[in-house]
Amino acid sequence: MVGARIHDGDMLMVDRSIKPKHGHIVLAVINNEYTVKRLYAGNGVIELHAENPAYPPIRFHEDDELQVWGVVVGAVARFIV
Repeated sequence: MVGARIHDGDMLMVDRSIKPKHGHIVLAVINNEYTVKRLYAGNGVIELHAENPAYPPIRFHEDDELQVWGVVVGAVARFIV
């Protein structure tokens, strides 16, 4: 998510009280795996988009399980890993 200024090792602040909307960066669980992506919701389609054009959008199929855990509201950069 470098395009959204979220880098490997950053700590994210996630607000579970915010209702996820189109364009939000979300912490999602897809088939029991966590990911951070931008939510695309429109025209009856839900996708998760990376902020790197090298990665295609994540599209969901009938048997996929998606749970949006919360909306990312901030990030704290780590200087020592």
